[in-house]
Amino acid sequence: MNKLVRLDLLLTRFMAFFAAVAVIGMMLLVASDAIARQVFNTRIPFVSVIVANYFMVAIAFLPLALAEAQDRHISVDLVYGQLRAGAQRFVTLLIHVLAALTSAGLCWTMWDEAVRRFSSGSVAVEDGVSMAIWQGYFMLPAGFAMLAFTYVLRIFLGLTGADEARAPLIADSEDLPSETN
Repeated sequence: MNKLVRLDLLLTRFMAFFAAVAVIGMMLLVASDAIARQVFNTRIPFVSVIVANYFMVAIAFLPLALAEAQDRHISVDLVYGQLRAGAQRFVTLLIHVLAALTSAGLCWTMWDEAVRRFSSGSVAVEDGVSMAIWQGYFMLPAGFAMLAFTYVLRIFLGLTGADEARAPLIADSEDLPSETN
């Protein structure tokens, strides 16, 4: 089970790395376009298409599993804290099952849409020039598949009684022991 947790964390961090690269790439592209407009009175073609269809999609959907691994998704604990430990484990397991099914369903739906966009050769047209945008559609099922994998892992951890089933898989930096000299 420990190997599955490490695999999940490796893949989660890999996808989060690409999301971080997308943030930097978007920042550089938009800044370059702004400078080109002000200094050279010209613009870089397809900036809005690239930002909307690639960078924003990567930033929004690739790190979904990272948010779950860090236990950063929105939660409301009005009743949960009042439950006994066994009921808390049951509720946690039920929520993880529902979230895994939802994520897997979204992955399946988004995969179908991505394949349709690929088959049709989906493009965006700007100033009479076409640019393929179908590639960006594959980031959505990748993000939801990774999220579903993380939830399935949490389900298995919960069934085996492991503490990681309800705790963050990636600790916050302030929760880590600090080095003192």
